Amino acid sequence: MKTPSLRARCGCWLRVLFALLVILFAGLFFLYPAVTVTRLVFDSQLRETGMSEKVPSWFESTSSRHSAWAEEYLESEYAKTLYHDDVAPTEWPMFGSVFYLVAAETLAERGLIDPRQEPVKSAIDLSAEIVASPTTAEWVRTKWGEGYLYEENVFYRMLLLMGLSSYEKLTGDEQYGPLLSSQRQRLAKELAKAPWHLRDDYPKECYPSDILWAVAAIQRAGALEGVDHRDLAASLMQTFNKSPVSVKGLPAFQMDSRQGWVLQAPRGSGNSGILTFAAELDPEMAASWYETHERDFWKETAWAVGFTEHPIGADDVFMDVDSGPVLFEFGSVASGFGIGAANTVGRLDHVVPLTLEAVACAWPSPFGFLVPGIMGKVGADSWSLGEVALLFCMTRPNQTDTVISFSGDIPGIVWGMLAFYWGVGLLFIALELRGIRRIIARHRASKRKTVEPD
Repeated sequence: MKTPSLRARCGCWLRVLFALLVILFAGLFFLYPAVTVTRLVFDSQLRETGMSEKVPSWFESTSSRHSAWAEEYLESEYAKTLYHDDVAPTEWPMFGSVFYLVAAETLAERGLIDPRQEPVKSAIDLSAEIVASPTTAEWVRTKWGEGYLYEENVFYRMLLLMGLSSYEKLTGDEQYGPLLSSQRQRLAKELAKAPWHLRDDYPKECYPSDILWAVAAIQRAGALEGVDHRDLAASLMQTFNKSPVSVKGLPAFQMDSRQGWVLQAPRGSGNSGILTFAAELDPEMAASWYETHERDFWKETAWAVGFTEHPIGADDVFMDVDSGPVLFEFGSVASGFGIGAANTVGRLDHVVPLTLEAVACAWPSPFGFLVPGIMGKVGADSWSLGEVALLFCMTRPNQTDTVISFSGDIPGIVWGMLAFYWGVGLLFIALELRGIRRIIARHRASKRKTVEPD
């Protein structure tokens, strides 16, 4: 009587184990995103409000990863190791922490998360610590010197105000109150006095979108003290709506703050960025800017819709760290932040397809959105910052009385990604199940032979 060797039996079970691991992999990285995108296609809340019912759970899941990254970032003093002109690793930690705090504030106001519960609480506290830490400011201190908190440096000081005002509103903790108050007053006076309200982010670099965000941040910080900066907001919006800042109905992407010269005409990433907060200052003007943005930068094809980085038909194919990847004219940052811009002016006809595209192409998994995660890891050594930015855009509230519903077709790329996720996942599983059945059949046949006489 023959008996199967130990080696043969082990090989059989190892093959079964490998097959089960492949099936698990297919479930996590193909069927999970397939189910997620399928549910999003039929998500009535997304179509009615502009924000998917899944956003709060996505945010809480992201909070764990964001908290772990933030703790390591602070303990390692990573910011001290960076070259000051390396944009992604210097800016993104500050930017991402502010995005997290603002998104948390919006979700908490809607009663969709509890900022007192973990893991959100830890992520809120650590994000505020990153924003306030002098170590985080190492790159702007290198550019501006020890007076980096007292003059210009608009980008950094704007984020300081934006993030810490959201923190105080979320927690009621006034530990950063004196810093907020002094920065609000200084920056408000500086911008009010500046020609065309233009001041530099970095030496000889002035971006109107950051200045508009700064005034929105000043308004938010002022509200905590009962101070209204509506005059500054109104003056800025009127100034940005005419020459020299306005170019063909939109604020320029980059200006010379001293001479009032346009250095870069409006770009898709800048338009979507500035519109993310413009409606907080002037809803009607923001809606008008959005219409111009749509006219000159919105592109629709059978496969995809979105905002281009350069005006439709332009020959320029330039892309940089601000634009992100540009594919077939579509700008990734212009379209991603376009979700937030469209949300603020009630353009659900744009929010819905852009959100569907973003989630489908982000490769959702139980471990977060993989594509933004990888981009954040490569750019700033963080798995959370990319998906935090996406969730920030998804949570921007409508600031107008207008809502334009979505009634169009779902972009072809969404169906294509669905077919890919379902097809590859089910193929892997079918092949491995067939392999398991063959192994079981061979095992049974081998057992039958063991009882036959030689």
